[in-house]
Amino acid sequence: SGLTNPTAMAMAPDGRIFVCQQGGALRVMKNNALLATPFVSLTVNQTGERGLLGVAFDPDFLTNHYVYLYYTATTPAVHNRISRFTANGDVAAVGSELVLLELNNLSATNHNGGAIHFGRDGKLYAAVGENAVSSNSQTTANLLGKVLRINKDGSIPTDNPFYGTATGDNRSIWALGLRNPFTFGVHPNSGRIFINDVGQSAFEEINDGVAGGNYGWPQSEGTATPPDLSPIHFYANDASTCAIAGGTFYAPEVRQFPSQYVESYFFSDLCGGWIRELD
Repeated sequence: SGLTNPTAMAMAPDGRIFVCQQGGALRVMKNNALLATPFVSLTVNQTGERGLLGVAFDPDFLTNHYVYLYYTATTPAVHNRISRFTANGDVAAVGSELVLLELNNLSATNHNGGAIHFGRDGKLYAAVGENAVSSNSQTTANLLGKVLRINKDGSIPTDNPFYGTATGDNRSIWALGLRNPFTFGVHPNSGRIFINDVGQSAFEEINDGVAGGNYGWPQSEGTATPPDLSPIHFYANDASTCAIAGGTFYAPEVRQFPSQYVESYFFSDLCGGWIRELD
């Protein structure tokens, strides 16, 4: 208890759980208790779906103490930002923020995406919504409606699929054709990525993430026409469901669920109020 509008969370390698609150505070759960002092309190725009939306830990966190956040900055114009902070115990070291990537200025208050995770390749992946402008999803001239891939210092990997054709920060685009990939999951062993894309009025999608993949929005929803990629799984957006809102692979070193769940993908729906298994 004590959390307000939690939007994302991640478990640190030392067992602490860091929880994003939409209003800008990153809270820490330690030894089964919510600490009173936030890790950091950021100034954010929290209108609609904006705010503090994503958190990830450096693969070498126990050595370098780096924590990465995705949030909606307010200056010089409202836009989403990915920054790195250095932990000093249970709080961020004062003045440690290093801005890694500034995304495009926002107009609509929804479709911000916000999930960030490290891949098995040591690169930081970020899911970005198309800001309610569907044409953004099919261009490499901006970062909206995409999954991005950057190095942990904010530089752009030269093996990104559009590195040779896009310019500037747009070379960070790893996959496109997405509407609002609010969450995605990375398999801890294989590195396989499942991208959860929130549909408009027909279907919610789980897409098999591949470099250079185009998932068809706004031309398609649920199924796609080649060369676009159809989802590996989709379900109807109907009166009881509205938005795929979470997903994670179950492949831990210490296994507490029954063996039949190993390698399964668990996902949830905002309106459905359920968690389901994709075998």
